[in-house]
Amino acid sequence: MEPTIAIIGLGFVGLPLSLVYASKGYSVIGVDTNQQLIAKLKLGQTNICEPWNEKTLQESLIESLQNGFFYPTCSYEEALSKATEIIITVGIPVLSDGSLDYRMFDIAAMTLGRFLKPGMTVLLRSTVPPYTTRNRFKPLLEDQSHLSAGKDFYLGYASERMAEGKAYEELTSMPTPVAGINETSLTKCSALLSKICCEVVPSKSMEVVEMSKVVENLSRDVNIAMVNEYAQYAHSLDIDISQVIAVANTHRRVNLLSPGPGVGGYCIPNAYYYLAGVESRCDHLSVCHMSRKMNDLRPSTILSIAENEVKKVGKDPSSAHFALYGIGMKDYSNDLRLSPSLEIIKLLKEKKYQYRFFDPINPWEDVGRCEHINEFLEGADCLLILNRHDDESIHRLDKIKKLMSSRPVIIDTRSFIDMEKARKKGFFIFRC
Repeated sequence: MEPTIAIIGLGFVGLPLSLVYASKGYSVIGVDTNQQLIAKLKLGQTNICEPWNEKTLQESLIESLQNGFFYPTCSYEEALSKATEIIITVGIPVLSDGSLDYRMFDIAAMTLGRFLKPGMTVLLRSTVPPYTTRNRFKPLLEDQSHLSAGKDFYLGYASERMAEGKAYEELTSMPTPVAGINETSLTKCSALLSKICCEVVPSKSMEVVEMSKVVENLSRDVNIAMVNEYAQYAHSLDIDISQVIAVANTHRRVNLLSPGPGVGGYCIPNAYYYLAGVESRCDHLSVCHMSRKMNDLRPSTILSIAENEVKKVGKDPSSAHFALYGIGMKDYSNDLRLSPSLEIIKLLKEKKYQYRFFDPINPWEDVGRCEHINEFLEGADCLLILNRHDDESIHRLDKIKKLMSSRPVIIDTRSFIDMEKARKKGFFIFRC
């Protein structure tokens, strides 16, 4: 009989990870201290959108509950009385001043330590600053358990490389780097990952794997800041930035990402702070610092562009109706963490502008929410496209034109609308 796996933290990483192991026939106990979350999971309820093998994550959850391969609980004691292999996915949030909030991470480590037994394998898969596993996580486990890592239990760190919307696919198909506190720990952790991963990439250093994960995220932050800047420059020359990127990316050594309204979610916006806070080495990260600052300011930039375009068609932004399409942190997502769309809504509220929003998959309730696309577009002066979704209605330019007010403005932050077609139909479109 296969050993039971305990996965601690059942958020956007931990829950899909649990269900991937369960789908492979492994017995998984999921642990989270959020009692409301656990109660919903036991009923087969989740708001996380993750398609896989023509199933939704909720369908996978229900199936794994019914066949007994997944069991959620708030009790570490219950989980660790049965599990011999443990994976930690508890995150480290960044506070408003840029400092790291280790409270939940430390609590998880200390609680785990109290129930740790000899022979267990512990694998950390949270995104963390370099040296966290060795200098913070390991001492907490050892202090509470009175056991020695690498001797009494096995300890390692592995990257989490999944993108939301592709979690199931990438948890199994993405090469996964891993390192251990010693060679035996590396072997044990590699075996745990190999149960679901097609390729495990062993490393001799946990710090190398920790930093590589942060740098992967940070490189995207820098890339996005760069293409956002290119987009504004291209518009000043009346050049379509999406075409520029498509042509540039035919070069085999070029990989430009797409511009957008900002950078949201848990991973990319936090990456800079995971490195900058390590012994105050931020002086070595000037390009990364500037990119983070530019991306933080992007929602304000987008709103300024919208105000200027509304003025160009002879309307006053203070009396105009702004319509925001998509409020997720990125395309096709119902994750609202650090969403640029919500920052734009905050700015609209501060200016006392009239706004409404529509998102076909996001249940977030707030003033201005519209349940139907017609209600959303009726009389709108400026349509801001902030997310892509599988929603054909937003492509129907003739219908949109009839619903919006005269001289309608579109601010397209996702290269979603065909600019030439939109202009021919009478839209004033700004791609940024």
